[in-house]
Amino acid sequence: MPRISVIVPTFNERENIIPLIDGIHQQLEGLDHQIVVVDDNSPDGTFTTVQAGGHSFVKAVLRKTDPGLAKSIRTGLEAADGDIFVVMDSDFNHQPVYIRQMIVNLEFYEAVVASRFVYGGLMDDRLRHLLSWSFNIFVRMLTGKYVTDSLYGFYAIRRRDMEKLDYDKIFWGYGDYCIRLMYYLQENQARILQIPAVNGRRLKGAGNSRFLKVFMQYSRETVRLMWRERICRK
Repeated sequence: MPRISVIVPTFNERENIIPLIDGIHQQLEGLDHQIVVVDDNSPDGTFTTVQAGGHSFVKAVLRKTDPGLAKSIRTGLEAADGDIFVVMDSDFNHQPVYIRQMIVNLEFYEAVVASRFVYGGLMDDRLRHLLSWSFNIFVRMLTGKYVTDSLYGFYAIRRRDMEKLDYDKIFWGYGDYCIRLMYYLQENQARILQIPAVNGRRLKGAGNSRFLKVFMQYSRETVRLMWRERICRK
């Protein structure tokens, strides 16, 4: 089995990060793996907590400038030394139990993507589920692509296929980076398997409550993506 790098961007996740590291490590027991934690200089001491954990399989990276989710993920990808990348959030919305299934299926696909909107996937908040489902339909209609969940950001991909992409076109902004990533993967004719995922719950702390504002931002970025692509093709 190739070496696996799990990239976990963090910001103020001191209470969640060690249980998450332990959960990921448990799922990958017996496999050659590392966990790359990229912290955006969290004021709650997340980075120090990771360092104090003393895990030999953890690589901790501290970003002191230019904070942002997408740029943290790019930093993690560039710092990782695995042949397989797994990218996931640090708040337990992405459950580690799916990681091994993703990795196994990379034998047959270039990427494996967790989706809340294929049969068996679920969000426990019905309003958020409906809004996220509707937004992803909007993305599919605008882009003409088939991936059902372009926002979740929980996926596994081989290094060689990720590195075929232009990182400068993808890794900026917040969760909208995932819309661009899924779009360019499909443009490259990557074989993508979608597996159902049940959205997990945070162990500690509060999540992002600016739901409608975030959707408006992501809608603008989707429109801009398609505008740029159509201009480039002319």
